[in-house]
Amino acid sequence: MTLGESVKSPPAPRELQASPPPAPRRSSKLAWAKLLLAPLLGLSVAAHLLLLFTPLPSRPEPEVEEEAAEEEFVDLLSISSLATPEPEPEPDLPTPAPAETAPAPAAVAPSAPSQPIVPEVSPDTSAPATPLDAPLPPEPAFETPPEQPAAFVQEEEVVDIFTRLTRGAGDSDFDSTATSFPAIAYLTPHGIREWSAAEQACFFTQIDDNDYRLQPKAASLRYLTRNVQFIESQDIPRTFPAPEFAVSTVAGGYCNRPLYQVLRNGQPYLFVSVAGVGVGAVGQQASGVVIIWSSDPRVG
Repeated sequence: MTLGESVKSPPAPRELQASPPPAPRRSSKLAWAKLLLAPLLGLSVAAHLLLLFTPLPSRPEPEVEEEAAEEEFVDLLSISSLATPEPEPEPDLPTPAPAETAPAPAAVAPSAPSQPIVPEVSPDTSAPATPLDAPLPPEPAFETPPEQPAAFVQEEEVVDIFTRLTRGAGDSDFDSTATSFPAIAYLTPHGIREWSAAEQACFFTQIDDNDYRLQPKAASLRYLTRNVQFIESQDIPRTFPAPEFAVSTVAGGYCNRPLYQVLRNGQPYLFVSVAGVGVGAVGQQASGVVIIWSSDPRVG
């Protein structure tokens, strides 16, 4: 290299070369965008604030209830005026084939009217049902013995029996029936008037101080003014002597009074009741009524 030549520096590398300044066009666009966005942002904020402070209108009440009430209300007077829906036509069914006509039966002459048959109704013999709270019937005063052959005594035999009964030792007559019965026997202390109604009904269908009626099975009676103890122990055995007669005391008696059964030649003959009347202990009263029964008074 010569001295006269100008010294040239080597060219700088491309990385070290200064870049040209940015174009001014981009900065102007950003400025214009800022100018446009600023008023829009202010308007947006102002609009939001206005919406926040603006009162909301009240919601109208639903009209569902009124519509439901209108649907439920039905004018009953106008129901009859509603048009009745016409029934739907039935589908055409196949017509069945006509059945063969049976021959008419021969005419039968009318028969005479018969009486209606009324079925026989047997009466209801069953015993009525007893209610649970019904009182029990009173127990009978004696036990019903097994049924025995009915005894029978003739009227003339009764007269003979009482003739033997009323005469004791020395042919004394104790029979006071004609003069003292029923008045004295009924009105005397501890007399028949003081018997209970059930006891009177055992021997009489009716009795007072003027008249009396015996039970149907009773043949007759005698009123003896003699101690009952002697009537039972002496007069009854003497009236029916052995061996033709046999006298036995019936256990339990009849209506709380002694009862005797008399057999004649081993067969039932009659029954005898002895009922004390008047003062004295039981079985020792001053007088007594003797009743002859043609059959057992306890049966039936």
